[in-house]
Amino acid sequence: MRIEQLTVAFGGTVAVRDASVSVGRGEVVAIVGESGSGKTTLLRTVARLLAPGAQVQGGRVLFDGQDLLGLSNRAMAQLRGSRISYLFQNAPQSLDPLFTVGHQFDEVLRAHGLPRDGGLARAALERVGFDEPDAVLRCIPSQLSGGMAQRAALAFALAGRPQLLLADEPTSALDGEAQAQVMGLLQRLNREEGMAILLVTHDIQLAAAFASRMVVMERGAVVETGESAAVMANPQHPYTRQLIAAVPRPVAPDDAPPRIPLQPGEARGVGEGGEAPCCSK
Repeated sequence: MRIEQLTVAFGGTVAVRDASVSVGRGEVVAIVGESGSGKTTLLRTVARLLAPGAQVQGGRVLFDGQDLLGLSNRAMAQLRGSRISYLFQNAPQSLDPLFTVGHQFDEVLRAHGLPRDGGLARAALERVGFDEPDAVLRCIPSQLSGGMAQRAALAFALAGRPQLLLADEPTSALDGEAQAQVMGLLQRLNREEGMAILLVTHDIQLAAAFASRMVVMERGAVVETGESAAVMANPQHPYTRQLIAAVPRPVAPDDAPPRIPLQPGEARGVGEGGEAPCCSK
């Protein structure tokens, strides 16, 4: 997939300016930058999921020789979810709170023109690491942890076996353990199935660890592109150097703030005394 000189505006404000990005088959490319730099707008343009009022003022998005921006809505809908999938930033918000995971999976399969097959749904959930998929299918989203909801959303996105996954900040709402789990799943799928991934993140360390190439965006423009290791070792643009400099550094034991002792019963550990989850992790 290749984005060429893309410009997108909302009213009189240009959100993406003359941006060019490419991702090859089986490749992982990360787009990094602070909030408001145009990362998500660029990703949503590829999937044709821009909000009403957005205007593509120039450029092309080429996928297997087709300009996605020139396809009809129907043709794009057939392509989206089957060959190109989108993984949203906040999975709990992208799932319907009123219906079970199984019901929503049936709708995903129907949208992709696939049979509503319970075996297919179970296989997709097992593919993203669920040991008891039948229990997950019976859950509603509020009964899932953040990491479990994100994995369920990933199973939805992968139902059509896409060639390209557009991952929009897939770990920003997760704790460290869940982040590692989701990124490990994406790495495995990329390695074993050759699925290309275009990842949007504000975390330049995560981008460097996960992606072979990195694209840095500032104020809607691409300011630096290169192999991730090379960009981290020798950044060429001042903005990239600022992003790297902003990465938190480990605190030496002598510099750590003093711990405040708690009285017995003043605080409880997370999960102590809570109800058991409805479904397996």
